[in-house]
Amino acid sequence: MKISRRSLARGLAAAGTETLKVTARVYGDGSLPFTFTKGRDSQQLSWSNGRGDVDGEGSYDRMHGSTWDKPGCTSPAKSTKKIEIAKPIPARGEKMRRAIDWFATLASLALVAAGVCAAQSVIRPGEPWLDSRGQRIQAHGGGITVWKGTYYWFGEDRSQANDPEKRYVACYLSRDLVHWKFRRQVLVLADPEHLGPHWVLERPKVFANPSTGKFVMYAHLDDAPYKLARVMVAVSNRIDGTYTYVRSFRPLDEESRDIGQFVDDDGSAYLIFESRPTKGFFLAKLTGDLMSVEKTSFIPAPLEGGALVHYGNLYYVVGSHMTGWRPNPNVYATAPALTGPWTEFKNLAPPEANNYDSQSTMLLKVKGSKTTTVIFMGDIWRPRELWDSRYVWMPLEMDDGSMHLPPPQLWTLNVKTGESAIQANGK
Repeated sequence: MKISRRSLARGLAAAGTETLKVTARVYGDGSLPFTFTKGRDSQQLSWSNGRGDVDGEGSYDRMHGSTWDKPGCTSPAKSTKKIEIAKPIPARGEKMRRAIDWFATLASLALVAAGVCAAQSVIRPGEPWLDSRGQRIQAHGGGITVWKGTYYWFGEDRSQANDPEKRYVACYLSRDLVHWKFRRQVLVLADPEHLGPHWVLERPKVFANPSTGKFVMYAHLDDAPYKLARVMVAVSNRIDGTYTYVRSFRPLDEESRDIGQFVDDDGSAYLIFESRPTKGFFLAKLTGDLMSVEKTSFIPAPLEGGALVHYGNLYYVVGSHMTGWRPNPNVYATAPALTGPWTEFKNLAPPEANNYDSQSTMLLKVKGSKTTTVIFMGDIWRPRELWDSRYVWMPLEMDDGSMHLPPPQLWTLNVKTGESAIQANGK
């Protein structure tokens, strides 16, 4: 729960002092100490973390109900910081002990720092993206699953400290698609089928089954020479819980390497998989229990990195050419239905840009109260240092059958309204 003005006032009073200290975890900054201080007016309150970058002031009467409702800002130019967990700093004395008691039940303190009045969160394509611990997000070749109003980002965890004999999938959660909290490595898997050295687990995607409350993870499973060409299935009772390996198989009895995920507006879930011998890729609807697939559509185009979105009256599919780790011009096609007919493929960006060195992994639709934004999610692969691979997320320019990926720039997103905006002169 969030801090109430009554608890704050009582905590300060119980301390018998003008100040009360707490520790709090700030998105991207780790744990920091904060000091709350009474103002000359008994209704005024200020806070500081001692560094000058998370300071502000407000008043009790601006804190409505049980939540802290946007106090005034002292430095509008600075960006918002969100405090995720707050607890008192231990101190001697009975008065401080009573103060600690008042704060012991705090689970979430939304501390509005400089700039909350008008600040928006910024996405920075191609730059290192840090999680709630201040560490690089490890979600390569990943996908987003929306569950109960929260976004969960799953992807390959290529952390340098990982055991090289195992494969890892990490999970992060967010409510705004900008600030991501690390949950855990939801899959830590030793070689499940005697695949041999340098075995492969790539592009994990998680589907939610609302009817059963189960969660099913698919991923590309292979041996080092990429001859196995199968999908792996793992399951969990919690979306961010530990996933247990179940089996691997070739969907529709076809070779499968790069996979993608798609959930249509009616909730139907689909697996996208590239099948090299067919010189094309499949859109395969998942069965009711999400544990297998049934054929929906085949697109005769030798592409990988398949991604799909339903926007307006059309389906848009994106893929990349097969050039290994090297970037290439990604392309798209459209159709009125998943079964086609599909148009000829066109370039998503100027071909000389090589898709801005990125490869498609997912098209994410954010439908808000005012408009809908479709986000291109791509990976900038660094094969010699996979842990340092970056992400290109950009809002696509969509217009009745056309789709364009603009150059990577700073941009903002409001998931509630669905509005996105590229910053002027953003790089």
